[in-house]
Amino acid sequence: MFADFLNSITELIHQYPTWSGAIVFLVAMIESLAIIGVIVPGVAIMFAIGALISNGTLDMTTTVLWAAAGASFGDGLSYAIGRHYDKKIYQISWFKKNPNVLEKGHVFFEKYGIFSILIGRFVGPIRAVIPLIAGILDMPLKQYVPINIIASLLWAPAYLFPGLLFGDAISTTPSYLLDYWPVGVAIILIVALLIRQFKKT
Repeated sequence: MFADFLNSITELIHQYPTWSGAIVFLVAMIESLAIIGVIVPGVAIMFAIGALISNGTLDMTTTVLWAAAGASFGDGLSYAIGRHYDKKIYQISWFKKNPNVLEKGHVFFEKYGIFSILIGRFVGPIRAVIPLIAGILDMPLKQYVPINIIASLLWAPAYLFPGLLFGDAISTTPSYLLDYWPVGVAIILIVALLIRQFKKT
């Protein structure tokens, strides 16, 4: 299902290159929204978009800016929802079923304060709820906006570059080696397991 979703995104970009910026913006925005962002695997999506940069389908600078803008806007929406609905957020059925998500977010926000917006951008499980909690706790807008923009500008290249580097590596790897990628993965897994076992002893 997720593979189909990624294929749909890449096909859309290939078919409508003039709309690629808007597509990247929407993807980054959706993965930044509260609840949706917790479910959507943003790392994998941004990795795939990064790979499209490596093969020349997308321009690096404009893609980074569109992704940062989408992330900032998505976080901003979550923040606005938190400020508007306040404690009513806790009554949403998804949060009732997953109370630990908000609890961890609260603890994180209380610990790092304003910098939780920046640091939280890179912490997977709570990434999408930190702006929501900032809104619920009535974080001043003049504090939220600058740190949100900075966080998004740092996040976009950080999440796009691994895919870009991977795409570059694939393009420079001889095709006959690519045919044996399962062997390479198996070797890496075996080495990782041996290292883990060694550390235990």
